[in-house]
Amino acid sequence: MKRRKWTTYLACGALVLATLGGAAIAAGTQGSQTDPLITLSYLNEKVLPDILKQVDQRVEEGTKELRERLEKSGQASFEVTEVAKDKAVTLTAGTQFLLRSGAASCADGLIDLTTGEAVWGELSRNHLYIATGDNLKVAVAEKATIMVLGSYTLQ
Repeated sequence: MKRRKWTTYLACGALVLATLGGAAIAAGTQGSQTDPLITLSYLNEKVLPDILKQVDQRVEEGTKELRERLEKSGQASFEVTEVAKDKAVTLTAGTQFLLRSGAASCADGLIDLTTGEAVWGELSRNHLYIATGDNLKVAVAEKATIMVLGSYTLQ
């Protein structure tokens, strides 16, 4: 009985050592400098072109989406508008405003880009103004023709 126990332990130990040795040999032969798991030519000829194709496709989709959004929300040129007497034009921040004819004034303050000064009161014709905040109101005293680049509402 003692002898049987001893051989059982010896057999189990040998089996464990053989398993560990086989695993070590298998792990040691996986990829080396002369025999890598993935070759450089496979990376250069297959993997990188596929990745670059995916990146180009996503960039193209993103560019197309941005162009569509800009076309819908942003204006690329000044919009000419006629404003009746005693009406108001409400500008959002960053909107550019040009009084072509008529008379208008602003109580909220605009920046006159032509002279580089802040303006309260009467606006000069053919001067380019920019709104520095949201909801800036320009009151029209007599029928006016304006040019606007940006977001505005007539009231």
